[in-house]
Amino acid sequence: MRLGIAFGVLVLMVVAYYGAVTYNKTAVSKILVNKAKPFEVDRRASITSTTSVLVLGDSTGVGVGADRPEDSVAGLLSEKINAATLENYSVSGAVVADLPAQVAKAKLKQYSFILIQIGGNDIIRFHSAKKTALTLDAVLATLPKSHRVAVMSAGNVGATTLFPWFMHPFYTALNLKYHEEFGKVVKARKFTYVNLYKEPAADLFSLRPDVYLSADGLHPSSKGYDLWLMDLMNSL
Repeated sequence: MRLGIAFGVLVLMVVAYYGAVTYNKTAVSKILVNKAKPFEVDRRASITSTTSVLVLGDSTGVGVGADRPEDSVAGLLSEKINAATLENYSVSGAVVADLPAQVAKAKLKQYSFILIQIGGNDIIRFHSAKKTALTLDAVLATLPKSHRVAVMSAGNVGATTLFPWFMHPFYTALNLKYHEEFGKVVKARKFTYVNLYKEPAADLFSLRPDVYLSADGLHPSSKGYDLWLMDLMNSL
């Protein structure tokens, strides 16, 4: 009887501890979200490049967690390919079902490059990977014309420090399913799918979260977005 009570107290203490940690990091995340601004640029008046980029997505498309908008994947990509224009309609908290509203904002009928960063919030909310992939496929069919389209989903959500350790296996399993389903529909349309998943032993986000994750333990830091850009460029 006493052992059962002691165990119950221990469980309550563990739940209370991780609840407090998650609450605090969620509060930090809200601050980062409110602070972040999507990177956009229009340099047509100052450079000869005609490269145009359209970015759609969630908070990772916005660049939440980066020190500056220029440190987001959008900002880094713009510099890498010398973009003349970059439109960014990413919205923090967006899920795949929100993408059509972003696509509708595109100003051009054709882009040099379209980058979509989406899926993390669907994973966090335990949305069906197969159904979400079908929604993504429908969105991909409505995109403006582009010489190149790349889709990036979340890395390993189970490797983040925002969620308690006992949630990690569930998120990792769903994350892998998302990569599988997203990869199928993206590749079927002859687009590029960037699989950000790394095995824990080789995942710098797991090995050095203090460096590659931002203060909320969920979004990449500026150095984390550097890694994502390398994965993007290596996939093209």
